[in-house]
Amino acid sequence: MRKRRLGRTGFEVSEISFGCGGTAGLMVRGSEQEQCAVLGNALEQGINIFDTSPTYGGGHSEVNLGKTLKTLGASPIISTKIDFAPGDLDDLEGAIVRSVQRSQERLNRERLDILYLHSRVGRQRDLAGRVLSVDDVLQPGGVADVMEGLKRKGIVGAVGFTGLGHTDSILEVIEADRFDLFQAYYNLINPSAAAPTVAAWRAQDYGEMISKASNRDVGVVGIRVLAAGALSESGELHRFAKSYSSLSRAEVDADRVKADAFRAFVPEGGSMASLALRFALSEPLINTVLVGISERSHLDEAIAAAQAGPLELERLQQIAARFRELYEMA
Repeated sequence: MRKRRLGRTGFEVSEISFGCGGTAGLMVRGSEQEQCAVLGNALEQGINIFDTSPTYGGGHSEVNLGKTLKTLGASPIISTKIDFAPGDLDDLEGAIVRSVQRSQERLNRERLDILYLHSRVGRQRDLAGRVLSVDDVLQPGGVADVMEGLKRKGIVGAVGFTGLGHTDSILEVIEADRFDLFQAYYNLINPSAAAPTVAAWRAQDYGEMISKASNRDVGVVGIRVLAAGALSESGELHRFAKSYSSLSRAEVDADRVKADAFRAFVPEGGSMASLALRFALSEPLINTVLVGISERSHLDEAIAAAQAGPLELERLQQIAARFRELYEMA
């Protein structure tokens, strides 16, 4: 497994990050035996970064990850998160510190390698919708200040945020240069975080934020590279998995229709998921691609995609041409 430098964090990370979220489900609903077997194989194959959150399975993902790594005698890089509920901003620093302390206990770690702000970023605060305003994040005494304080104390190694929400607000946070890394939405059917959009584009435009972050040496983690399952072979959920709470079935189905336009580029004997993974791995400014893992076969497919390497230039050019064709004719 090749390693890439994760911006200014000081970490060298595997091209594939192991996602422990509830949408994949292994680290929430899998058995101890399954968790140990799959994580053990991931470590053997060179994956050295695992992503979790206190919101995944109500803390079960963190507990199970910490317990499994202890059983395996392993200490890879772990990223976890903070989120906010109504009332938390009345005592912002206290809410963050308490969340971090609970994560430390569940993960059995004194120091958290990476801590993300997991809330979306928008113009106005909407805690019920998991949205913080730019001011909530950047103002004196705001989220960024508190997180930087934890970093100075050595409680946290690097601080980041999830780049979902209102595009201009996300870009404002990137340009403020307060975070070491961010999670970027990027995939085959919406590559706008790295490439300009075309004439009739109707989906969210992420404003080429990957290059804007990279220019500041902000690490980039690619997320939603399989578009919530739309870029996989089957529409059926795995027995461990659950739907994205932020997406309706209609949205995922609409993305599946978009994905169909690119199935002609799947090599004979290959899969749509493999094509999508290699597409994400082909973006040189993405430092690691986060993949939710439900079972060993998902891990094997992700590792095989990394071993196969980026897509050939000719294939990338064909995909770009098809993309323009679709939307310029829309």
